[in-house]
Amino acid sequence: MRQLLSLTLILMLTGCAPLWQSKPAQDPEQLWQQRQVQQAALTAWAFKGRTAIVQGREGWNAGIQWQEQGQQFHIKLSGPFSQGGVELDGNAETVTLTLDDGETLSARTPEQLLAEAMGWLLPVSALRDWVRGVPYSKLPVDSKQLDAQGRLTKLEQAGWQIEFLRYMPFKDTSMPEKVFMKHAEMSVRLVVSDWSIPK
Repeated sequence: MRQLLSLTLILMLTGCAPLWQSKPAQDPEQLWQQRQVQQAALTAWAFKGRTAIVQGREGWNAGIQWQEQGQQFHIKLSGPFSQGGVELDGNAETVTLTLDDGETLSARTPEQLLAEAMGWLLPVSALRDWVRGVPYSKLPVDSKQLDAQGRLTKLEQAGWQIEFLRYMPFKDTSMPEKVFMKHAEMSVRLVVSDWSIPK
């Protein structure tokens, strides 16, 4: 009788084990694939924060507001050069830069416009993906590192080294909060204070 009770107890404990054992962790690479699908579906987004841009021996600090809706984008830098700032508006066909004094300049790409107007060799088209924590969709990835949640911690692409130092919760996912980007003599630091969906 005692042996029967012992056997019954062992079988009960064995059968109950899956109820209290922790679930196996998901593969970071699988989570990364899911994250890319999420980001591809996110066609409208906005953030605000601070940025520091260094090129050679020159440096600029500015507040930044960035908004995307489909192919349309609006970027406002407040305070560079100790002035009111600049605004960059564009779509798939043209880009316009509005200076603090109201002067406007236009070009086919944001890279061309910023290079001509401000001397910045800044890959704005790639930044539109990098700031969301995903690689630039039009160029191959040289290397990447993921955390346990399948988020980028390091990315090398187009000669740039990007570090994702911190993320913040946003809707049903998470978005970069602190990003450091470096290429040759240029570096960009971004600290985001708020992510949102534009109305």
